[in-house]
Amino acid sequence: MRVFRLGSAILVAALLLIARIAAAEDASLAAEWAKYRDRFVAEDGRVLDTGNRSVSHTEGQGWAMLFAESFDDRATFDRVWTWTRNRLQRKDSALFAWRWDPGNEQNPIADTNNASDGDILIAWALTRAWGRWHGPQYRDEARRIIADIRGKLIEKIDGRLVLIPGAEGFKTADGARIVNPSYYIYPAFAEFRHLDPSPEWSRLRRDGLVLLAKARFGRWGLPSDWVAVGARWQVTTETTLPPRFGFDAIRIPLYLMWGRAATNARLGAELAYWNGFTDKPIPAWVDVIDGSVAPFPAPTGFQAIIQLARWRHQSKAPPLPTIGDEDDYYSASLTLLAALAHQAAVR
Repeated sequence: MRVFRLGSAILVAALLLIARIAAAEDASLAAEWAKYRDRFVAEDGRVLDTGNRSVSHTEGQGWAMLFAESFDDRATFDRVWTWTRNRLQRKDSALFAWRWDPGNEQNPIADTNNASDGDILIAWALTRAWGRWHGPQYRDEARRIIADIRGKLIEKIDGRLVLIPGAEGFKTADGARIVNPSYYIYPAFAEFRHLDPSPEWSRLRRDGLVLLAKARFGRWGLPSDWVAVGARWQVTTETTLPPRFGFDAIRIPLYLMWGRAATNARLGAELAYWNGFTDKPIPAWVDVIDGSVAPFPAPTGFQAIIQLARWRHQSKAPPLPTIGDEDDYYSASLTLLAALAHQAAVR
């Protein structure tokens, strides 16, 4: 009996310690969200890309909604969602114009095309908001957007389902489809099935992982920001889309980790590349064809994702970095995303 009571006391103490550690981590992350919100979310709910003339993207609106839901900040969520719905949602569908440029006062939406990652992030945030706050308006809006993503942004190419970047364009001169592998937000696909129980979400996830394995190039076998998809995946020859593992592709490990799809095979090439920089900073991008690298180092947000990937392979990894005073919107977003992905992986 005494042994049983002693064992129970130890278990209770351990659980209390774990709870205290989790509470401390939550408080620390909440402070990071407050820092992010105060710096990048305007009073009207527009999210400012401070590294790009303070334009706004559906990507940023969706991330801010995702952050607000994660930290139970319903007021900010509603503010960001209201601006997004009123200013960016298209008239012909539930999808959204991808970019708002405040510098163009006469026509802030010069390009009405959508971006599938932004649409996915917004729908995912609304899905999570419905789960947390039980507002039917979140559920209904999420369903509309998810249905249009499935109906307008998924194509069958060479027998596999492929997520296209936007409803219009994104084809090479010879007709190949241009795709962005970092737009595959694997954890969102899993949650979409709750509101849209279609087998296509599981298949899109499965086919995306298969195609990602083919979209690896050059000495390091790294994925490129943009690829051309046909019978096989290859880097694009478009001059505006250089063949780099860089500002887009850095999100691939993030979503693999968050979506519980990371494996040694799927992260091995990236880790080998990053681990090769032992005596100098990791550059912000590398050309997957010729091996040339950026003349400037990877920012904090990239370092957060790199550390997240390394954490999976190390029992005692250093903590992820936090948002720095000099970080712009994109770096800060990746930093907070990496923290949430880590939190989801350990709980």
